[in-house]
Amino acid sequence: MAIAPIHWILALIRHHGLFKEFFAREIRGRFAGSMGGSFWLLATPLSQILIYSFVFSVILKIRLSHQEVGTESFVLFLLAGLFPWMAFSEGLVRCTGILIENANIITKVVLPTELLPTVGLSGTFFVNGVGMSLFLTYLVWAGFISWTWLWLPLLILLFFLFALGLAAFLAALCVFLRDTQQILPIIVFVWFYLTPIIYPISMIPSRFQAYLYFNPAFPFIELFRQILLRQTIDPVPLGIATIWTVLSLFLGTFFFERLKHSFADVL
Repeated sequence: MAIAPIHWILALIRHHGLFKEFFAREIRGRFAGSMGGSFWLLATPLSQILIYSFVFSVILKIRLSHQEVGTESFVLFLLAGLFPWMAFSEGLVRCTGILIENANIITKVVLPTELLPTVGLSGTFFVNGVGMSLFLTYLVWAGFISWTWLWLPLLILLFFLFALGLAAFLAALCVFLRDTQQILPIIVFVWFYLTPIIYPISMIPSRFQAYLYFNPAFPFIELFRQILLRQTIDPVPLGIATIWTVLSLFLGTFFFERLKHSFADVL
C-alpha cells in the first residue's frame, strides 16, 4: 500500500507527454460544439458571481458576523467555500465513469490507466480554477489580500490529492459496479448540505461542532475561508486535512492499483 502513490506519480512522470494530450482533449471536449467555446470558461463563473451577488446582497440582503467568518458579506462567505467544493464534487462525478467512457482505448491500447482519473480531475480543477481566480481578483480589489494567501498553493495541492485518492477509488469501483455512477450524485448532494458551505458553523449546535472533522471535506472548506477571508490559518484543520489527504491518496491509489490489471477484461 505504501508504494501505490509512488507508482502513480512515476506513471504520470513517465507519460507526461500523453498526460498533456489527454488534458488538452479534456478541456476541448468540455466546450466542443458550442459557439462560445473557451469564452464560457470566463462567462460561466462570472455570471455565477454576479447572480449570487445580486440575489444575496441586493434582494435578500443577508449579513453575517464579521467576527465569525471574516466578512459581513454572505456572497464572499459562500463563494470562498463554493468554488473549491464545485471543483471537488464535479471532479469526483467526472472521474467515476471515466474508465468506462474510455473503454475502447483501454481494451485496445497499452495505456497507463492512472492518467485518466488524473486528467479528469485536473480538467475539473482547471475549469473551476478560472472562477476561483476571478473571485480572488475581486478579493484583492476589496482589500482581503494577506500573507496567509501564501498557503493557498499548498492547500490546493492537498485538496487535489485528497480528491485524487477518492477519484481513483471511485473510477476503479465503477468498472465493477456500474451503479456507482448513479449513486455518487446522491451522495455528493447529501454531502454538500452536511458541509458548512451555505451556512456558518455557528448554525450547528455547539455539542455537534466537534464532529464536523469526521466530514473529510470540512477542514478544506474551513481552511479556504480562513485563508481568504479571516486572514489566518488554524493548525488544527490543516493537520486534519493533511491526515485525510494521506488516507485518501494511499487507500484510493492502492485500491486502483490492485484492480487495474482486470480493467481490460471487464470493460
